[in-house]
Amino acid sequence: MELLNQILWKGKNKWQIYSAAIGAFLGLLLVLTAFQFYHDLQNLISGDGASDQYVIINKKVNLFNTLGASAAFTSEEIDTLKNYDFILEVGEFNSNQYKVGASSSMFGFYTELFFESVPDNFVDVNLGRFSWQKGQKEVPIIMSRDYLALYNFGFAPSQGLPQFTPSTISKVSVDIIIRGNGLRRTYQGRIIGFSDRINSIIVPANFLEWSNQQFGNKAKSDPSRVILKTVNPYSPELQNMLKEKNYEVSSGKLIGGKLTSLLRGIISAIAGIGFIIVLLSVLVFVLNFQLIISQSKEDIRLLLQLGYKNKQVGGILNKRLLILFTGILVAVLLALLLSRYWFAGWFEGQGLEIDAGIHWSVYLLGLGLSALILYLNFRNIKMNVEHLQR
Repeated sequence: MELLNQILWKGKNKWQIYSAAIGAFLGLLLVLTAFQFYHDLQNLISGDGASDQYVIINKKVNLFNTLGASAAFTSEEIDTLKNYDFILEVGEFNSNQYKVGASSSMFGFYTELFFESVPDNFVDVNLGRFSWQKGQKEVPIIMSRDYLALYNFGFAPSQGLPQFTPSTISKVSVDIIIRGNGLRRTYQGRIIGFSDRINSIIVPANFLEWSNQQFGNKAKSDPSRVILKTVNPYSPELQNMLKEKNYEVSSGKLIGGKLTSLLRGIISAIAGIGFIIVLLSVLVFVLNFQLIISQSKEDIRLLLQLGYKNKQVGGILNKRLLILFTGILVAVLLALLLSRYWFAGWFEGQGLEIDAGIHWSVYLLGLGLSALILYLNFRNIKMNVEHLQR
């Protein structure tokens, strides 16, 4: 076997094979990374299933509302919602009854704002920093992730203001100016998280209640929106109820939907490029082993005449290829694992959570592609060695 090994590999240019190995490594890494990101995207869209249960509704605005009629939910209407079997919980939106604005001397801007609050159990952001005590100057704020996108790609470019990542903007404090009842107070506002569920600017409920008493008319107003925790947001019962009551869903997810489509397109493109690189590396492997066999054909024919078997000759090449590709697959999985930890930290900084581990189907895909590549090359080696015996 050692003699066979020397005959087949001595004096051969191995850089072509190493180049093919690098191509296979990069191709497999791109394909498996894209496949893993597809699972991450699906998990971010669906979450653990709980986020899909929440629906925000409001009444449809008509001409009478334009003329001054209220579009708010009465207590009787909210009680009716609570009595439906397909609705598990009902949370009321409370809003500010005073004027509020935000300014920054550092960036030189001022904008009018609004505040709302919902019960804490409806908030999809870590509540560790989302608290306020009377006398506290800093007000924690949870903002819709879509609002950040609107700021970055709409407001900021038109006003010459800087764009922010979620992690960066959470480090920036802005002046919150509250005016009402002849009073004016300035607080420090800090964004502590971004919501994918609630399309609003949320402050702690006790702060909103206290500030309404201080700067507003002190009378609690009926909510104009409510958030529902449902058994199934797509159930016919819920859809029929909304139609019957003339309510509509405040989805607020148009930007998220477009972003999802864009990400799926990018992931598909990455996977396509990866497959092309893998196919090219397979072709290079095939051509290189054909060349090796062709360059050693006289020696191989002599060995076959001396009694060596086709399987022995092919086995030398197959063994070398198997060792090489096992190393490639292990290197790909290690690189993927290391990159996962980095990406998990990066996504966390953007306000998203992904699992740092690798989905089991990614391992299965890696093994499947490796097995297919090895099979094609083993078959090619076998055919070329048998051809020399003719």
